[in-house]
Amino acid sequence: MPGPKKTINIKKTHEGLLHKDLNVPVGQPIPAEKEEKALHSSDPALRKRAQFAENAKHFHHPKKGK
Repeated sequence: MPGPKKTINIKKTHEGLLHKDLNVPVGQPIPAEKEEKALHSSDPALRKRAQFAENAKHFHHPKKGK
């Protein structure tokens, strides 16, 4: 019997902050050079958001529309 589905809960106030910080419209992919620059930023919050985005690329994302 499989356990409950595990999901990541992101606060509504935190959604899209990396896009906003990098001046990329929400819904568009973040260019690799901007994400790489954010990973080495002096702002710890921006570094953490960029690292989460990098890690999230490797998550198993369900197919859209299903």
